[in-house]
Amino acid sequence: MKRGILVILALMWCSLIVAQDFEYKWQRVRMDTTYESSVVYEVDKIIANHQEQIAPLMEILVYSDGEIVSKQPESALSNLAADVLLHFSKEFVKNDYPTLSITNYGGIRSNFPSGAVRLYDVYSTFPFNNSLVVAELSGKEVRKLMEQFASREKFEALGGVEIVVRKKVLEKCLIEGEPLDDNKMYNVATIDFLLDGGDRFNIGKNAENIYRTGIVIRDAVEKYLRTLNDAGSTLKNKGDGRVKIYK
Repeated sequence: MKRGILVILALMWCSLIVAQDFEYKWQRVRMDTTYESSVVYEVDKIIANHQEQIAPLMEILVYSDGEIVSKQPESALSNLAADVLLHFSKEFVKNDYPTLSITNYGGIRSNFPSGAVRLYDVYSTFPFNNSLVVAELSGKEVRKLMEQFASREKFEALGGVEIVVRKKVLEKCLIEGEPLDDNKMYNVATIDFLLDGGDRFNIGKNAENIYRTGIVIRDAVEKYLRTLNDAGSTLKNKGDGRVKIYK
């Protein structure tokens, strides 16, 4: 037994000696075209063919401090979309009526990423060729819209307003800081899709006047983000409480 243990220990010692008997060899290798694969994949061809068109979409427009999302009843991204409509409608308004804006959540197809927000992200988020229109509506027609939203406790993206809904009843509706008045006229900055019956809306049906600006919303968002960036602003994923719903 003792002799067997000694044999095992001797074999282990020999294996350790052999395992440690080695030497290093090395040489300098230049990483040049010699090591490039000769295989060209189909996706590489597609990217190469469109590289010139893709490059401009990678331009950074503004930065965000987190993912900028769109959600009910109001949010950073939906508010931004509505505020863009308000901003670019000013030069087309031909009166002194208060102005609000409405766009649909369905037209906002993605979120803005955290960090660099590129032109590509604007195209992804606003892929439709909807354009800005301004409709002159009576306060009575505006109230119908707001009460419709309140009754289902689901609002579209709004700008220039302060809304409070309690138990599906429109409790408060301010436009440019003043209570909605059925007997006044209002400018509604929206998109042609909603003006002409999209999403079962027909904002233009009872409008006194309609101004079609020809401004594509996607282009307006791009310009708006550039303006924010030039002013040193960073996008923040935070709503401002313009729409409040209490069950």
